[in-house]
Amino acid sequence: MKKQEKLKFLRQIEQYTRGQLNQEEIDELWKKFLQYPDYYRLFEVELHLRNLIHKGEVPHFFNDPSESRLIGTYAEIRSWIYATAAAILIVIGLQFFTVPEDAILRNMALANIELTELAGIDIYRSNEEVPDELDTAINESIVLAFENAPDLAISRFTQLLTEPLNPLQKHNVKMNLGILHYNAADYEKAITFFKSSTNNFLENASIEENVFWFLGNSYLQMADYESARDALIKVYSLSGRFEEAAATIIRKIDIYQSSISSEDSDM
Repeated sequence: MKKQEKLKFLRQIEQYTRGQLNQEEIDELWKKFLQYPDYYRLFEVELHLRNLIHKGEVPHFFNDPSESRLIGTYAEIRSWIYATAAAILIVIGLQFFTVPEDAILRNMALANIELTELAGIDIYRSNEEVPDELDTAINESIVLAFENAPDLAISRFTQLLTEPLNPLQKHNVKMNLGILHYNAADYEKAITFFKSSTNNFLENASIEENVFWFLGNSYLQMADYESARDALIKVYSLSGRFEEAAATIIRKIDIYQSSISSEDSDM
């Protein structure tokens, strides 16, 4: 990147942090972040410094507490931002340039899925009725996950798949296996169980949205962006609690794929 381009890029980062870019300009900036991950790190540093300033804090070497000093040192703080970013580049060295261009996109995926998303069975029985043993077994397996025994929970759920489960029980067991495998970073198995769960939503849009949201994130972790986009388009179409998050990732996938196409056409 030429010097003038770098300066323009830095100005765009500053304008973004100030909320001065429109949506088209924001999309263009994210496209550049995908092409130049080191500048994304610079962006993170600047956001951190702005947060400190907003809270009335400054780096420790600005030790004059007076208000006038704080105002007068803004230029110094800006210099510190870029000096810090440069120091990071020196320390990490070529690692910045070995980061895949799609690293930012993959980082948008869920780090893990909250255990509160595990699907249990509501058991409402009269005093005369005996709770279904499989319902109880499913809920007991969920308890194991909450008790920090995910491997044992996976084993129990896997065993339950050999039992004569009704549609709701089968769906919940597969969903739970998908979630637990996702949290174990075994995304291939997570995809297998989430895809299997898409066969039956029990006429429940919320269940359908959950399945495709987790499936989309699994594909994102595997860098299968076409499949991730397809799953997230389904999430977006359901207009549920993940609609906005799905739209954001879809837009970033489109920007990334556009940048890849542009690079290929320039070769």
